[in-house]
Amino acid sequence: MRACRFWLFPTGFNMEHLVARNLGAVITTLLVFAAIGCGGDDAAATPATDSGAPDTTADAPEDAVVPETSVDAVADVTVDTPATQNCATCHSAYIAKIEGSKHKALTNKCLDCHKDALAHQADPSKVKASLDFSLDLCATCHADQKTQYLFDDATKPGDYGGSIKTSKYLDFPKYKHLMGGHGFTVEYNEERAHAYMLKDHIEIARKQNAVCLQCKSTPLTYFWGETRRGETVFGKELAWDASVAKIKANWPSTIDHGTACNHCHDPHTTSFRLIRKQMINAILERGTDPYDATRNYVPKSVADLNAKLNEKGTDGKLTDNAKRLVGTLTCAQCHVEYTCGPGADKTVLRDEWPWRKLRDLEAYYKVKYDTVQDWTHSGTGLKGIKAQHPETEFFWESKHYKAGATCMSCHMGTTEAGKPRSHWFTSPFKNPEKTCAGCHTGSLSSFVTMAKTTQKTVMTKATTVENDLDAVLTKIEALATDETFDKAKLLQAKEAFMKGLLWWEFTVVSENSAGFHNPDEATINLDTAQGEANKAKALLGL
Repeated sequence: MRACRFWLFPTGFNMEHLVARNLGAVITTLLVFAAIGCGGDDAAATPATDSGAPDTTADAPEDAVVPETSVDAVADVTVDTPATQNCATCHSAYIAKIEGSKHKALTNKCLDCHKDALAHQADPSKVKASLDFSLDLCATCHADQKTQYLFDDATKPGDYGGSIKTSKYLDFPKYKHLMGGHGFTVEYNEERAHAYMLKDHIEIARKQNAVCLQCKSTPLTYFWGETRRGETVFGKELAWDASVAKIKANWPSTIDHGTACNHCHDPHTTSFRLIRKQMINAILERGTDPYDATRNYVPKSVADLNAKLNEKGTDGKLTDNAKRLVGTLTCAQCHVEYTCGPGADKTVLRDEWPWRKLRDLEAYYKVKYDTVQDWTHSGTGLKGIKAQHPETEFFWESKHYKAGATCMSCHMGTTEAGKPRSHWFTSPFKNPEKTCAGCHTGSLSSFVTMAKTTQKTVMTKATTVENDLDAVLTKIEALATDETFDKAKLLQAKEAFMKGLLWWEFTVVSENSAGFHNPDEATINLDTAQGEANKAKALLGL
């Protein structure tokens, strides 16, 4: 019986690479929701021994989807030979991971998840090990999690946000004017449920780039920057249209859900992991909690980081700190400020994670890029910073953060005892008894009312700032051709406007909690924005 058939190799082919390659990093599919409990009390994930990020030494499938090959058509393979024995010929490390995890119980091991594994064994030169990023495969055992993830009630439980596709311009009527030619002035909508993240992103009118797809597509994130068989699978080199076309060609079912299970879970070890490479780099540089000296942990390696995410206590369950890290960092793979566009210089797509709070952001981008990383404001002619969804950094230092709450605490409701948290990622307003009640006692309706009142206070202040910034920009634009106005004062007013714009936009437009993730900081940020608007008004004589 031949587990692998060798063929003639082209000049320069690395034989050692072939033997060492891991089927797992490129064949695996999705996360195992129930097996690890998503950080809940019953989570008992096996500590990760691998990097968690895609294995850069592993070979990968070609871009084209491998057609299903029937077992009968594969004469070289003895069907009753254990699949793991065959796969172990080349991929012993991944077999060891499966054997040491809860997935050991899978009847056919690799064959349960990789429909073409037998054909790949028979002729690896022609049949590449498939990698399925759809939800259907994991749903074979974890149907509840798939159903929860795809659920959408299309409601707006509070005064802001919700899972209804509505324009952000309704809440921020001056936004298009204030942002001076940025792409988000073309179309900018409230997010629907997570299941629509990729579909809505593809269909939106504004121009996109491949970097930002890392928050929307797991196969793209998984393979980002990876060179397989001499070609970069996904990366900054690939245009937006080509990236989307490749996703549709190879993983068409993912268009209807975007991210997949293995965005947060290793399907071989059933442990938690991160796959967003720039996030991993940021954590290795600055730590898990860069603004909390007591909690911050700077991993020595990716393996060290994953071990920390899966750290277990003497009871065999995840430690409270592991749950806290998992409950925030897995979500932070997308909910964070980062640079993803061609910038004001239009020279290169950037993929940069500051991993910093707003108060340190301007100085960071000034040193790193001389603030050319986003766009040139059409009304002031100055370079500006356009924040992306910075929920994680904004949440740092808040009361809930200090109390040990995580994204999961509030956005993944509890379920039946012994089962993982709900994978319906949604507002706690919809299920306060499954979220708020985890920490708060008493009248839950009073807590919801208090939260909504906090949001209203923040957004009322934000509207005042918005209107003042709009008045400032209108005056700046009117003075553009006035040769009699003091040019030094005009420049100072423009600089004050740009700073005020950043602090306002970051806090209440890009960040999606209407201030609730950190009300104290929201107040400070908006006061800063208001101060800059007032400074500009004084300079302009308003």
